[in-house]
Amino acid sequence: MSVVPVISSGVKVTDVRISNFRSIMNIEVLLDDLTVLVGANNSGKTSFLDAFYAAIGSGRKLLGQDDIRLASGEALPPKDRNVVIDVRVRPVGENGAIIDVFPAGSYWTEIWGTGIVQDISANLHEFMCFRTTLSWSFAQSDYILDRRFLKEWKPFGNWLTGAVQTHKVSASQIEPIALHYIDAKRDLDDDLRKQGSFWRRLTDDLGLSEADVQGVEKELTNLNQQIVDKSEVLKHLKNHLGDMQYVVSADSAGIDISPVARRLRDLSKGVDVSFSTTSAQAFPLTRHGMGTRSLASLLVFRAFTSWRSGRATKENVHIHSLLALEEPEAHLHPQAQRSLFTHIKSIPGQRIVSTHSPYFAGQAHLNELRLFLKQGGETTVTQLDLSQLPKADDIRKLQQTVMESRGDLLFARAVVLFEGQTEEQAIPIWAEKYWGASIHELGFSFIGVGGTDYFPFIWLAESLNIPWYVLGDGEAMPVRNLTATVERLGRKNLASCPNIVYYPDGNNFESQLLADGYLPEIEQALDQTHNVTGFLDNYIKENDGLPRKRNKPPRDYSIADGRKDAALDALGSLKTRMAKPLATTIVNHADPGRRFPSKIAELFGIISKEHGLAKKIEPA
Repeated sequence: MSVVPVISSGVKVTDVRISNFRSIMNIEVLLDDLTVLVGANNSGKTSFLDAFYAAIGSGRKLLGQDDIRLASGEALPPKDRNVVIDVRVRPVGENGAIIDVFPAGSYWTEIWGTGIVQDISANLHEFMCFRTTLSWSFAQSDYILDRRFLKEWKPFGNWLTGAVQTHKVSASQIEPIALHYIDAKRDLDDDLRKQGSFWRRLTDDLGLSEADVQGVEKELTNLNQQIVDKSEVLKHLKNHLGDMQYVVSADSAGIDISPVARRLRDLSKGVDVSFSTTSAQAFPLTRHGMGTRSLASLLVFRAFTSWRSGRATKENVHIHSLLALEEPEAHLHPQAQRSLFTHIKSIPGQRIVSTHSPYFAGQAHLNELRLFLKQGGETTVTQLDLSQLPKADDIRKLQQTVMESRGDLLFARAVVLFEGQTEEQAIPIWAEKYWGASIHELGFSFIGVGGTDYFPFIWLAESLNIPWYVLGDGEAMPVRNLTATVERLGRKNLASCPNIVYYPDGNNFESQLLADGYLPEIEQALDQTHNVTGFLDNYIKENDGLPRKRNKPPRDYSIADGRKDAALDALGSLKTRMAKPLATTIVNHADPGRRFPSKIAELFGIISKEHGLAKKIEPA
């Protein structure tokens, strides 16, 4: 991987506030060097990037009536409703850390001048901030975009009342920090030929001297002549095209055919890029898949940024690289998605990435995540407050136990937690039967936490406003641990958490099924799994009287509930193998009233009520 040297630009975009843009009524997003936007489709991530680009983008983006937020029941937005986008830029030192003031006489103080203001309430810290407004102009009968420096940066609660300066922000004052936005439709094969693409901007001037250009173009002219002279087809075409001079009423010097571009400036327009894997034939990108072409487009931007930064340094000009990237994982397999994260991290400057990939998002640091949710038709944005985790080991557990292994939690409509793999495999089968749709269609994540440490999962879900539920074992230790978790979250006890269901009388998943009277179904599932008849009878014959572990009394399956004990022992040694067959057997019970064990039905009822779901009516 190519490593791009990082040179501090001296500034960082730290805050973006948006009002009345599409589904966004009022949000604030804090930006890091890397900011990862996660959330379901249509939650507002693209709207945020479009609004940010409209304020500070490199290039022109036309906005209009369709970008104004519509309130519920409105067919058209009122003419006095304005889109407002505020952006704040702060100075940073050589290590990228925010500093109090812009250095006197610096490049940034020269181009922004009185646009740099002080925060009187925060020890006179300096920053530059400006407001972009999209408003209706009765004079022009159209929406117009206006950018002006702000006089102050007010607290978020009343930010829209912030006063603006009289003079406008010019394009030259924005260009050094301009946002480059690469959307999900990127394709290097298109970029090679599209005017204004990063490839064309980088290759339009190849950096050759005038003498070199003349020499190369002379050789190109000779090469064209050789090809035409040796090609009977081209000479034939040239002769027929020559008849144009008898039709066109103008002076004509004849026809030339150029198989190869004669001018060096035109050569890059016909450039193709070929790619091959080890020991394979090279093919042009147009014949590769979208994953390869999309990745190539990103790497071209990285080359463009690196080249641009190097040239700016030589010319003593400061440029702050600011990239917005939509769904970089598109068309890439999971391992490539993980690898891509490293490449994006290597792009200098600030990067804002929207993603639907748990493989990508799982590699981000917790403080780099911003969760977009749409609630009541409006977008909200949440950021984790890691100061709420007083234990030193909590952040490590979150990063390793949750983010790196179960990053799909970040995209869930709701999260349902269990202790182990048995429930994680079995309960989705009941869920699909109950609601008539898979948990993936419903947007739910069903997660086995791998023990009894629920805290990292619950804290993350609660911090990001993701509804969570627990179906827990009723044994003493799991109940104690679950109680400790909810108390850390500020709840009084388990009884105060209606979203937690746990098995009574010290039961776990298997023993609760027996308590609910599912012994015949357990025996049926054991027989089907092992392709025998009377599996439990054989199990009792082979294991009755054998010693148990931990100095417990020997097995005695002759007592009143001995058959239940034998079934529990048999399931204990086959837990994950039996999970799906057992759930399938019960969920297909002839009696609809017996298809859902009691506590599972209780949990599904709670989830249904909170998410507006209805139980699918099954025929008897």
